[in-house]
Amino acid sequence: MVLKVGKIEIEYRLLISLGAIAIAYRYLGGELGSMLKFNKYFEATILLMIAVLAALAIPQSLGGLLAAIAMVVLVYLKTSFNAAAITALTCLAIYLLGFQEVRYQSDASKKLSLIEIAATLITVIFGAQAAWLILQYPSSWLLNMVIGAIAGAITLVGKQLSYTELPTKTIAIIFGTVTTSSLIVGLVVKLIGYALYPMPELY
Repeated sequence: MVLKVGKIEIEYRLLISLGAIAIAYRYLGGELGSMLKFNKYFEATILLMIAVLAALAIPQSLGGLLAAIAMVVLVYLKTSFNAAAITALTCLAIYLLGFQEVRYQSDASKKLSLIEIAATLITVIFGAQAAWLILQYPSSWLLNMVIGAIAGAITLVGKQLSYTELPTKTIAIIFGTVTTSSLIVGLVVKLIGYALYPMPELY
């Protein structure tokens, strides 16, 4: 089953991963809106940098497993073992669903370059940041599944994009469009919410 957009065909498993990444960026956009609302410009700049760098790093398919582990650990520390189990199982389900369309080749002798190390760190930071933001909301099995889906997507989406055999420029456009539009949606929705429902002033 594929979605055809013009001449581009996107397999449904890749759509699931892109959807999960979009949700993560939606939460980042919402947090960015809150920071701007309360004049936290330095924090907003850092968060925006993480979002932009992650959009460049995640397609490199480095650090996804470490990011997923960090996200599950955060859920456990912030909530409970059961919540972490739901997150881990969802992550595993997403991973197994998409694993059949990618072919991982492990090379233990390969040394990572400085850029690859940086991409790995950024991916882990992004995953942890997304999980932390979602965990600010009241815990529920649905939110735990959302975090798990994002974790699973981070481990896969880079390889999934590369095996579409699309040109690098097209892949960058697809991933950039998904992340940027989701970030903007989250930002705009949060700012509209503040405009429609202003917080009472404290005296």
